[in-house]
Amino acid sequence: MAITGIFSIKYATDDLEGGVRFHELLGLRLVRSSSDSADFELPDGSMVLLCGLASPELPPAFGEAASGVREVCWAIDSEESLSNVARGIATDREVVWCGATECSFIDDAGLAVRLRVVSLRSLEAVPDPVNAPGRVERLNQLRRWYDRAVPQQMQHVVFCAPQPRVAARFYVERLGFSISDIQEEGGVFLRAPGNVQHHNLYWQRAEGPAFRHVSYGVANVDEIMAGASFMARHGFTSRLGLGRHRISSTFFYYLPNPCGGDAEYSTDSDCLDEQWQPRVWGRAFGHIWWLAEVRSHEPELRMRKANADDLMLA
Repeated sequence: MAITGIFSIKYATDDLEGGVRFHELLGLRLVRSSSDSADFELPDGSMVLLCGLASPELPPAFGEAASGVREVCWAIDSEESLSNVARGIATDREVVWCGATECSFIDDAGLAVRLRVVSLRSLEAVPDPVNAPGRVERLNQLRRWYDRAVPQQMQHVVFCAPQPRVAARFYVERLGFSISDIQEEGGVFLRAPGNVQHHNLYWQRAEGPAFRHVSYGVANVDEIMAGASFMARHGFTSRLGLGRHRISSTFFYYLPNPCGGDAEYSTDSDCLDEQWQPRVWGRAFGHIWWLAEVRSHEPELRMRKANADDLMLA
């Protein structure tokens, strides 16, 4: 069984018009719209679906906020894989089928989950040559200029739960996800079995269930900042600005989304396979390496290899 990545996320929103404008400015391609919904497609074939709060297509709210992502649909590689995982899920909860290639259920945190047999498109990227002292890779050639950002894929999605280890355990034991890293008193980073991104899903600790953000992958920091400038000129600015995480190494730039939570431009995340050994990180140390706005102090270094007890998610 191989879940290969995020196929779609479904938002509930009380500002459909504002949500459409935001996602078009963000760089997503609008492929369908109506009076109560809008669909966007990314180059890898994944979808962002916006639904008005009265839409009958919406699952129940996740947490107290009416707006935000209410459902995540994961791409799975075959009907056989789908049948096998659905059979296991059905032992203790309802599984609703939509034909032979799609089903839905509720995970242990109360989030609506969908699995669909679909192949995400392969992406090809030509890296921009980078010069450095003692190394010339770009001679008599200007660096590529970006007018704005155009995200290529959804790299991860983040939700909160009072017991993030319990929420994460469902994905590990029932859906085959791997633990990439653990944040002390913070949460669990999970990687889909058919994906090499550091994480496709992060369960973060909070008092109640909530949606946090979705990450949109772009080529490099230049594209992030071109997108940031473009969004700022249209009234959307970041609370944190440009930064880089220690966990996953990802460059980030978060933008408040009128549909709920944040949209994140991200790039240069770590990629992992089965040889990776998860770490346990101090919460403050692991969260941010640096920010464009200088912090008053650096957190104490806290990081170790995860042991068997950590990985049990008890």
